[in-house]
Amino acid sequence: MKHSYSFPILLTSLLFVTIALSALNTQVPLWLVREDFSLGQIGLVGSSYFTGNLFGTIMANWFISRFNARFTYTYSCIIFAIATIGLSFSMDFYSWAIWRFFIGIACAVTWVVIESCILVTGTVRTRGKMLAVYLTTYYLGTVLGQALLQYFPQDVLYFGLVIAVLMGLAILFVLLTHYKLPKKKKSSFNIMPMILYKPSRVGLIGCAIAGMLIGSLYSLMPAYYSHLGYTDNQVANWMVLLILSGVIAQMPANWCADKFGRRMVLLVESILMMFACSLLIFNVYGVLAIVLLGATIYTIYPISMAWACSCVRKQEIVSMNQAMLLTNTLGSLVAPAVIAFIMDKLSNTYLFISFAIISLYFVVLLLLKK
Repeated sequence: MKHSYSFPILLTSLLFVTIALSALNTQVPLWLVREDFSLGQIGLVGSSYFTGNLFGTIMANWFISRFNARFTYTYSCIIFAIATIGLSFSMDFYSWAIWRFFIGIACAVTWVVIESCILVTGTVRTRGKMLAVYLTTYYLGTVLGQALLQYFPQDVLYFGLVIAVLMGLAILFVLLTHYKLPKKKKSSFNIMPMILYKPSRVGLIGCAIAGMLIGSLYSLMPAYYSHLGYTDNQVANWMVLLILSGVIAQMPANWCADKFGRRMVLLVESILMMFACSLLIFNVYGVLAIVLLGATIYTIYPISMAWACSCVRKQEIVSMNQAMLLTNTLGSLVAPAVIAFIMDKLSNTYLFISFAIISLYFVVLLLLKK
């Protein structure tokens, strides 16, 4: 009974965290563009955030074992708020990379706590539905963050104070839950068997590809539109359209994956993504291209996650969840820096050329899969 009402309370807390993260992820590249940072530097600041995600994913087990789930989540929210306010201390590349690194740690730990609570308390019947509701809440929070961005103060310090208020609300709600995660006798991070497990390999590769695409979108898409001359509100509107397309596509894509098979759905999505990228490269049918891009990119991760989890036993699901987060984070870490460097040296359109190449690789991989 406790967990029945703890779940919506936990999702409410997640909503506040996601709104704050979504607004910050779009605003940071815009601040850096105004300060004449190069695309390479903007990409590296984005990569520092995903480096923090990687570190937080690895250390989350230790934090949960050292404290409990609710206090680990609480401390992560406090670190998020302090690091965001810390951005106002100085506008230089190294300090912003460090603060974004700490924000990345805080976000990764909160995700591990929430997903572990769902996986541990859910049953075989309810776990999939709970994860679907969790992802829908996450993406809705992302959309709300973009929609509310125009009402956030533009000054870095006051922006950070608004984030601190959102984190305070997130802490208040999470302390009302009754989740308790089992403590391990040894706080180890032994997920290599999951990564090397052949039946789940394509699912893990899909998680990595989703990380590459989504990480690059968050780090570089606002800068791309800013360089085209769009205002901050217009950039936010494009991001809202992109993410909202992913939210709307969640249920139909997962229904199709159950009916026609995950391999077939991922294959169709990858082909549609290449088509959307070609429209954006030639700058035609921009709205259609963004809708297709959001609908495909944001549904690759949950379908790949379901593929990987379906290949392991119940007692291995938590370890597989960590393996998926790790591969997703590694993709998010590497891709923004590499793609930003290419864009800086060649052209902004190479953002979508890179996406098309990644999609083509996934198409070939899925076609070779028996």
